[in-house]
Amino acid sequence: MMKDAKLHKKNKKSDEKNMPYIFDAYKVAIVYAIFGGLWILLSDKILGFIFPDLKTYKSIQTYKGVLYVLITTLLVYELLRRRLKLWHIEYKKREEAFQELKLINEELVKLDAELTYQKKLNENIIMEAPSIIITWDDTGRILSINPFGEKLTGYTEEELINGPGWKLLVPEERFYMAIDTYFEIKDMDEALIYDGAVITKDGRRVDILWSSKTLFQQSDEGGKKYVSIGTDLEERKRYEEKIKHMAYYDTLTNLPNRLMFEQMVSKHIRDKDSSFAIAYMDIDNFKNINDSIGHKAGDVFLKYFANTILENVEESAFVARLGGDEFAILYKYDSKEGILEKVESLLKQTNRIWSHDNRLFYISTSVGIVLYPENGDNTSELLMNADIAMYASKREGRNRILFYKSDLMEENSRYGDMANNLQEGMDQQQFYLVYQPQYNLYSKELIGMEALLRWEHPSEGFISPGDFIPIAERTGQIYRLERWVIRKALEQRSIWEQQGYGYIQTSINLSTKTLTSAINFAEWEQILSEYDVDYSKIIIEITETADILDVENVIGRLNILKKRGIRIALDDFGTGYSSLNYLKKFPIDIIKLDRSFINAITEEGVDTLLIKNILKLANDLKFEVIAEGIETYEQMQLLVDYNCESGQGFLLSKPLTVENIFNLLNNYNK
Repeated sequence: MMKDAKLHKKNKKSDEKNMPYIFDAYKVAIVYAIFGGLWILLSDKILGFIFPDLKTYKSIQTYKGVLYVLITTLLVYELLRRRLKLWHIEYKKREEAFQELKLINEELVKLDAELTYQKKLNENIIMEAPSIIITWDDTGRILSINPFGEKLTGYTEEELINGPGWKLLVPEERFYMAIDTYFEIKDMDEALIYDGAVITKDGRRVDILWSSKTLFQQSDEGGKKYVSIGTDLEERKRYEEKIKHMAYYDTLTNLPNRLMFEQMVSKHIRDKDSSFAIAYMDIDNFKNINDSIGHKAGDVFLKYFANTILENVEESAFVARLGGDEFAILYKYDSKEGILEKVESLLKQTNRIWSHDNRLFYISTSVGIVLYPENGDNTSELLMNADIAMYASKREGRNRILFYKSDLMEENSRYGDMANNLQEGMDQQQFYLVYQPQYNLYSKELIGMEALLRWEHPSEGFISPGDFIPIAERTGQIYRLERWVIRKALEQRSIWEQQGYGYIQTSINLSTKTLTSAINFAEWEQILSEYDVDYSKIIIEITETADILDVENVIGRLNILKKRGIRIALDDFGTGYSSLNYLKKFPIDIIKLDRSFINAITEEGVDTLLIKNILKLANDLKFEVIAEGIETYEQMQLLVDYNCESGQGFLLSKPLTVENIFNLLNNYNK
């Protein structure tokens, strides 16, 4: 029954809603009926009155029906036109209202999505925030606490909501202060920031920085709601300490970094009575450790090196890692001799063989020392001068200690100019090769020639290899130079072979820098693959040096060359790091006696005895020997007497250009 009543009511409303349209239909019908009735009753009389002539009347009578249709059509049209116009206006209003409602709906949907997003964002912030977030009402009852707050206090949300709430958290001695704070929060529109503390479930006291604010008033009866956000000051202090440590300490070695070292130097400068020394240390060829066994092993070595320094300096010394393989030590100054003694004592501990994964590396260090106030009156000047002294020690052969001197600045400037000129020289093709002939000392037969690099600078003129090669090695420009040398030497070798001089051997120098660099050796060796020459007539000369840290890889690279048929010569034999050790470890075919021995061969003494024994040893071990720097007949004769078969030097021939070598070969054949 109730359902039928509702349906009846609904239908009634629908009928009422459609009443205007029904009335319009009635209106048209009634008007049409009235007009039709009047037409039937009055049309004949009106026509008779208008047309009294019977003949005319009958003629017009014929068109009376047409006139009726026309008049009624116009009448119906006018009635319908007015109604349709009103309906169109109403429809337009409804359409506009519909579009407006549609836009409102879209805005509401967007607003709902935004509110949902904001709600989820707020929930995530509350759930994940590293702060205590507590909501409470104006009775002081806790309404919620976030997970971080639960973790910090040890109480669950349920325990705080159903329990005494703030009484559990606020220290007893601060309870009345907390009540005063509550009233202060209640009277403020802005957030109140204040120091406080909480007592955790296990009884710990945690200092908290609170920020509390009124959230909203739910309704007239609901009262106000509040939120308190607390930051753990202990955690914040730990974080600040961590940030400070990261700013002032090296993450790898845990030593003070450059910034902290500079601040310490500045502090000592501000102390007017202070005098001190800075030892600026750089590990020689540390890059070779990284290149040969990887950066992880390099990091292990740096930590070992840092610990070695700390274990072997006085307690008052301040040690820092400045970056890369550079370290610095701030010493209290007693005397120049005293500082030198301390650094020398330290290097005895750092400059040792380091073992890693059954591989041995000889470690050496170059050190530059500055004294305050003699070598500078501010931090940047002192560190710059210490750096200059350190690089000067590297230029002088590495593994040494140098005190800063004013002329080192000028030398450093020349060094920079030379490096720039080197780059320009390579770009502008200022380099060229000359060849020094090598002879059989018994038969005077031409057996080979050594390719030597020369540099003719447009304004400086001839620049000695002894001046630019060390700088090229230091800057890394040696790699590009040596790629150019091997390419030019092989191109020329190919030409000589085509001309019928393939029996003459060609010696090419290879630096330790390229030999110990996997990438650069691979590029150098790739160039060898590009030329079809007789490699059995190629000799690669290497120099004995302490720079070879990764012996196994170097042996492997030399054997790659030997597989091509190339022979290996040990240059400047007898003057370097450990000549006999090289002969034992490396696949050497030829020994080149250094010119310093040859210069002393005419004098009876240790050098002469050494040469005799070296030549005897070489003959016993089946090494070929080439003597360098022969300048007198007496030297040549003594070498022959001592069974040295081959040699080169100004007595036999100075280095020659390609054109002169061609003339020499032609004349030699004739």
